[in-house]
Amino acid sequence: MCSLTQVFFCHGVPGGDAERQLLARANPDVEIIDLNIFEHPPEDVARALSDAVSASETAQGDIHLVGFSIGAMAALQIAARCPDKVTKVTLVSPAAPLQLGDFLPDMAGQVVFELAAHKPKALAFLTGVQAVIVRAAPALLIKALFAKSTAAELDLLKDTEFQSAMKRVLKRSFGEYRPSYLAYLKAYVLDWRSVLPQVRCPVDIWHGTADTWSPIAMAYALRENITTECTVHEVPDSGHYSTLLQ
Repeated sequence: MCSLTQVFFCHGVPGGDAERQLLARANPDVEIIDLNIFEHPPEDVARALSDAVSASETAQGDIHLVGFSIGAMAALQIAARCPDKVTKVTLVSPAAPLQLGDFLPDMAGQVVFELAAHKPKALAFLTGVQAVIVRAAPALLIKALFAKSTAAELDLLKDTEFQSAMKRVLKRSFGEYRPSYLAYLKAYVLDWRSVLPQVRCPVDIWHGTADTWSPIAMAYALRENITTECTVHEVPDSGHYSTLLQ
């Protein structure tokens, strides 16, 4: 009897189930379950998979993890801690450890990551301001976040379904899950390179060549430091979210 594969999704930061729904648009025949990593602290993120499997009526057989953006950190940590459960990892527009290269100058979120690393109180204040903006004028915050995006990403803003998804993501991350959002940002800027050689299953990476949120150099840095089979698939002229939609 062939074992079934269950697909679990680690959303980005900011992020949420709305991102899983965007991924599902490109994979309508695949059941994808959001792990909601914000429900668990970064140091215990593997529990998110355990809880999701326990709650699922269909979970059985092999587990395929998908990590988007900073959710790649969560997916790789879970795979490293649960080698007996996770048989494949797919990373979409992954954000690699910052210590693997000089990435920050090419990242749209440079200021946010620098604040997370050196001025956490200032970051908390900034997210408080963003929380006010997202409640009053979410479209304004979305426009600001995508200000440095390429044409592929800006075209997405014309998609009403994508706009709606982004509003849900931002309201969630700067609202009820704001403490978790801050915790994951702080965890991301720490040195978590040691996790990479602990991953035992094959890893596929899909990365847009025009990504301004996590530059494609991050994909190749991950490939160089993941010691198991790791393949990078370039998506020509695609950005951060546009790669997720493909």
